[in-house]
This record gives sequence, C-alpha cells and structure tokens, in this order.
Amino acid sequence: MKGKDICKHLREVRCAVASANDIDYTPAVCTHEGDCSGTCPACERELRYIEHQLHRRRAMGKVVTVAGLALGAASFMPMQAQQVVPDIPAVQPVQAKLVDAAPGDTTAVIVRGRVIDRETGEPCVGVSVMLKGTISGTATNLDGNFAMRVPKGSKLQFFYVGYEDYEYEVTESVDDVEIVITIDAKAVLMGDVAIIRKMPDVDADIYEPR
Repeated sequence: MKGKDICKHLREVRCAVASANDIDYTPAVCTHEGDCSGTCPACERELRYIEHQLHRRRAMGKVVTVAGLALGAASFMPMQAQQVVPDIPAVQPVQAKLVDAAPGDTTAVIVRGRVIDRETGEPCVGVSVMLKGTISGTATNLDGNFAMRVPKGSKLQFFYVGYEDYEYEVTESVDDVEIVITIDAKAVLMGDVAIIRKMPDVDADIYEPR
C-alpha cells in the first residue's frame, strides 16, 4: 500500500470515529506533492484532537464508540505497510497565534502557555482563554497552546466544558506557563448535553494549516 493510500485510509478512519461519536471534525486538505510516508505532523495533530475529544466524552460519562478501531496511527496500517513505512519524526508543538488584548498599552506583557488535563497530562484543545472583565480572548490550539498580550496585573480565565474554571494572575511576561485543569465533579449532564454558562464567541483557529 502506497503512502497516499495509507493517508486516505487513516483519514477515512478518523472521519468514521468522529462521526460515530458526534465530534466536530473536518480533515484538512492535503497539499503535499508526490508520494508520502502515509502520515505527517498535520495528520498526527488531527489524530490527537480526536483522541482528546473521545477522552472528554468518557470523562463526562458519555458512551464512546470506536467500532473496534484503535486510534494509534500504526494500528490503522496493514501489516505490510508497517514494514515499509519509515520512522516518523517527532511532532513539534505548533505555536499559538498571538492575540493582542491590550492594544496601545505600552506596559502590556505577553503570556504564552499550554493547558493540560490534570488526570491524563494531555493537552486540552479549544479551551476558552478570556481576559477577565472583557470579551477579549482566544482558544487553545491542537497542542493546547495559547498566546495573549494583556495588561500587567490582569487576570486570565480558562473555561472548558466539563472542567472547573481556572483563573491565572499575570504579573510578568511568561513564555511557558503550564495551566492544569481538573474535571468538574459537579458538571450536570442531561443526555448528551452539558449544562454550562454561555461564553462570548471567540474567534480562534482550531485546525492548524498544513
């Protein structure tokens, strides 16, 4: 099986798992020229996104359906393909796009960080990161990363469905702050609907370009 065929098969499996579990997922259009190894950092990021969404469903008590398919990329490949596909280099985290929530403030500082799940240590995708007292904010990318320029002394609030809210005080510029969030034991579920307070719409890219 050629690399392009492997890539197509993996994409079809990701789409099937996402559809079976009502996960919002649209695979990015591949722009790679020529043959490939069958997977790439962009494919791996999409895979981790689906894995994280499945974990969230389990944590919230929802039924997870994978139809007997393992999510590991190697498990998707036929045995023959596994023998000929070369080692895939380690996936490098994608830097988040900087959002300026303090235009014109010459004393503002930049906070770059990553949000992870306390229980699994996995990055949390699509966490709302808001500047307290405003509607300015962003969302974590597929690697759980975010970056904001905010007034010094302000507070960032982190909101995620099924998790406890978290607040972080900004005292200085930070390049690698790690925000750890915990499942909210008080989360209320009605069927497949989580009851949470409505947040302002945040303009942020979830899927990174290839």
